[in-house]
Amino acid sequence: MLRPMRPTVRLAAFDDRARWNGYVEAHPHASVYHRWEWGEVFADVYGTRAVYLLALRDGAVCGVLPMVRLSSAAFGTQLVSLPYFGHGGALADDDETYAALFEECRAQLPRTGASRAELRHAHAVPSEGLAARDGKVLMRLALPGDPEALLRAVGPKARADIRRPEKEGMTAHVGGAELLPEYHAVYASVMRDLGSPCHAPAVFAEALRRMPDRCWVAVVRYQGRPVGGGFLAGMGGTLEIPCAGSLHALARLRGNMLLYWTILREAIGRGYTSFSFGRSTEDSGTYAFKKNWGAVPVALPYHYVLGAGQSLPELRPDNPKFARAVAAWKRLPVPVATALGPRIVRWIP
Repeated sequence: MLRPMRPTVRLAAFDDRARWNGYVEAHPHASVYHRWEWGEVFADVYGTRAVYLLALRDGAVCGVLPMVRLSSAAFGTQLVSLPYFGHGGALADDDETYAALFEECRAQLPRTGASRAELRHAHAVPSEGLAARDGKVLMRLALPGDPEALLRAVGPKARADIRRPEKEGMTAHVGGAELLPEYHAVYASVMRDLGSPCHAPAVFAEALRRMPDRCWVAVVRYQGRPVGGGFLAGMGGTLEIPCAGSLHALARLRGNMLLYWTILREAIGRGYTSFSFGRSTEDSGTYAFKKNWGAVPVALPYHYVLGAGQSLPELRPDNPKFARAVAAWKRLPVPVATALGPRIVRWIP
């Protein structure tokens, strides 16, 4: 029996778009973040460069690694898979192909001027030769086929918290681009309160335009104005929530519970079987919130391909180096933070 050919890896070109997405759609560990369109969205809005690696064996795709090149004075030049939204990394048919993708990733460092590549894998990969850092998890919830089953599973306290905002007069709405202005107004305000710059509205508008069958928006209103919102993107059986939030000033009314109940109910109605709440640090407040819905943690190791003489980066938000910047951002007027945010967040992985 002839041994299969070794995989070859090259930079993907635009003409590879259809078979790239075809491979991603069929891979058991793929998420919507592996899709080709994100590289185009980030390039169009932020001027970043996509470095997408395609592995082929006998002419057929056997692996992919989507990366985005980011470069700034504060963070240096790096390749990230995938920045902004939490996870991505390599997908492959076998260990040999994973190794070939990581080898080509290393070769791309000097070609792109990058000192390292950060690969955020939400599934097990052969990691020999890769530096790694733990500490983050993905919170995932298996969805039942009936919203009422989920409502029963969350328990009486959560059910009361879901009902309270509606009794207070809050309403929930699901839609597309028509809800983006309301969603972004809430999201930008919440990010200011957290001390983080917000993404440009165009990121979400472009994602909706390029993937209208995979992206949608949820908004919660109170007394005629938006007080909560989430942006959703899904593929296969899993729905992801890249960005969401509710106004902190109205936290006592539990609008966040209504927001997530609306999203989960809609997800079940659209046939999704799993919901990813996104990444968290174990035992944090957001971790506890997600766990209360029944979500379970899945390891999210960050693997690194390091250039010569490089060490693991210290880019965590709790790094004292960034504490002053976070504190200063929280003091900005919301309109100022909303205007400045996209100019800064484009360089933050």
